[in-house]
Amino acid sequence: MKIVEDVGAPLVVTAVDILTLETKPEWNEYAAYIMTGIGYLGGWFLGRGLGPISSDFLTKIGIASLPLTARNIYNYVKAQGTVPARASSRMALRPVSRSAAPVSRMYQTEFEQAGAHVF
Repeated sequence: MKIVEDVGAPLVVTAVDILTLETKPEWNEYAAYIMTGIGYLGGWFLGRGLGPISSDFLTKIGIASLPLTARNIYNYVKAQGTVPARASSRMALRPVSRSAAPVSRMYQTEFEQAGAHVF
């Protein structure tokens, strides 16, 4: 068991999650996406020998932050599928009033005065 990768990475994810929830809650969703992206992409790039940090540590950060990202995606999709009650009431079809009077024309078109010889 590697203490730094196996325990440190979930602790970093937990600390970032708690800190963003307490200080800037609107950043929490973005922090989860960033941690997952950096974890998986950084682990993939560093696994190819492109950096000094252990690729295992970044990969474990991606793994530990994936449930947060999945929860945020689920909440976003769930919120997009519902229609607010106020919007649905405005868009509802209203029945036509039965006491509506017939429409009377208040104008006369120019062709009504023309005789049959014009056509």
